[in-house]
Amino acid sequence: KPLAGTALSPSASWLNISSTVCYRSTINSYLKEAKARNMKSMFYNLCYGALNDAAKDGVKDEWSIFEDRKHTNKVTLYLSQPFKSNIYLLDPGNEEWLDYMTKQVADVYSAYDFDGYHIDQVGIRDKFNYEGNPVDLPAGFQTFINRMKASFPSKYNVFNAVGSFGQKKIAESNVDFQYYEVWNEAPGYADLKTIIDNNATYTDNKKNTVLAAYMNYSMAEHKGTFNTPGVLMTEAVIFALGGSHIELGEHMLGKEYFPNSNLEMSPLLDKSVIAYYDFLVAYENLLRDGGQFNVVPVTCSNGKASIVQWPPQTGKVIALSKLVGTRQVVHLLNFTNAVHLNWCDADGTQAEPLLIKSMPVSLTVGQTVKKAWAATPDSEGSLYQELPFSQQAGTVTFQVPALKYWTMIVLEF
Repeated sequence: KPLAGTALSPSASWLNISSTVCYRSTINSYLKEAKARNMKSMFYNLCYGALNDAAKDGVKDEWSIFEDRKHTNKVTLYLSQPFKSNIYLLDPGNEEWLDYMTKQVADVYSAYDFDGYHIDQVGIRDKFNYEGNPVDLPAGFQTFINRMKASFPSKYNVFNAVGSFGQKKIAESNVDFQYYEVWNEAPGYADLKTIIDNNATYTDNKKNTVLAAYMNYSMAEHKGTFNTPGVLMTEAVIFALGGSHIELGEHMLGKEYFPNSNLEMSPLLDKSVIAYYDFLVAYENLLRDGGQFNVVPVTCSNGKASIVQWPPQTGKVIALSKLVGTRQVVHLLNFTNAVHLNWCDADGTQAEPLLIKSMPVSLTVGQTVKKAWAATPDSEGSLYQELPFSQQAGTVTFQVPALKYWTMIVLEF
C-alpha cells in the first residue's frame, strides 16, 4: 500500500519496503520546501507490485502474473534482507487491479500534496494471466497510465521505460514527459542519442526525455568519490542531445536504490554540476524546444584538434549539430583524452579532457550568418561570448575561445 494508515488518519511513521523508518512530518516538509521552489513532487510506486501480505487488503491471486499457464507460480521479484518482502507482479491492465490501485492513489493524494505519480516497472516480465493467456505488459502499462490520468486529470504522470521495455506504448500514453532508466542495453554515449531520438519520434517531438542513468555504478558498491570527468562528460552529452538527467537530491545517484549514498561529490563536481544545470536552463530553448539534428561540416585549421561528426570517438572532438529555427547550433564535445565511450564510467576511469584554447574553426552552411556566439558551462570558458567571424562562399570561420568538456556554438541567420 502506498499510504501508511488511512486517508483520514495517515500514520506518523512507518517502515518502507527496505525496512527504513519514514516520517509523515519529513514528507510534508519536503513537499513544502519543493513547492516554495516551484518544484513538482511525485510519489513513487510500481504499477503492478504486491507484497506477501497483500491478500489481507483484498488483492486477489487472480490479478497476478504467472510463470506458467496453470497459475502455479507467480512472477516474483526476489529480495533479501533488509527488504521486508518479495514483490509479486500483477497484470497492470486487469480491471479489478486498476480499480484497486485507483483507490490507493486517491488515498495518497488526499493525505499528501503530491503533484503526481512516478510509476515504475521492472523490465521484461511478459508471462501469463490467471486464465493462462499471455500478458501484454506494454499495453497494460499504457492502460494503467491512462487510467491514472483520467482519474486524476490535474496530476502529473511519468512512467519508467526500463531498458526500453514498453517505450513506445509508454511514450504514446498520457505521460506528461518521458522517463527512461538506462541499463546495459545502451552502454555507450551514442546509445543515449538513440533513446532520445526514439522518444522524440514516438511523440512527434512533443515530449522531452529525462534519463535515469546511474554514474560510477560499480564504484557505488563502496564508499568513495564520484569521478568528476566521467560525470561531466555524460552531463554534456545528455544535455547537448536535448535530454535531462535525474541524479540529484540529498546526494548524487550512483545506484537505482536512491538511498545509496556511498559516493560523494567532490567540491569541484558540486560546483560544476550547478553550472551545468544553470546552463541547461539558460539555453533550454536551443537544447530542448524542438529543432532537427543535421550534419554541418566542421574543421579545425591549425591541428589543435581533430573534429569529426557524431557519434563519439576517442581522441577526437565531436561535432553534434542541430538546426533550431533560424539558428544553427553546433555542440563541440571533447573526447580527445577519453579512455572509453561508456556513459556510466562504472569504475571511475574516464580521464579529464585536455583544455583546448583559441581553436580556429570553419563551418560550412548555406545561409548568410549575421551573428556567431559561443557558450559553455565549463569554468574555463564563458557563459556567453560573441565571436568575430568571416564568411566566404558558405564557409564561416572564427575562433572557439575554449573547449573543456562542452562548448556550444550558435550561428544566427
